[in-house]
Amino acid sequence: MGKASESPSGQFHYIKNRIKMLNQVIESMDENSVGRDDFRRLLEMVEQLQIKMERFQMDWEDSASYKKGKGRK
Repeated sequence: MGKASESPSGQFHYIKNRIKMLNQVIESMDENSVGRDDFRRLLEMVEQLQIKMERFQMDWEDSASYKKGKGRK
């Protein structure tokens, strides 16, 4: 998928692409033959996406705090 961006717009684009990829994986699965390993793989993908989103959220909060503090000096 490539390296995630550091800008909020780039990070959001990265998340959109990851969600599209997850949707493509789900759409390619046959609900009549899906197994435990398939569920495990999907769960892992969702968990990795959640970790990335939490990391981006911290970046955004850190950036907002830095900008607020920068104006006070």
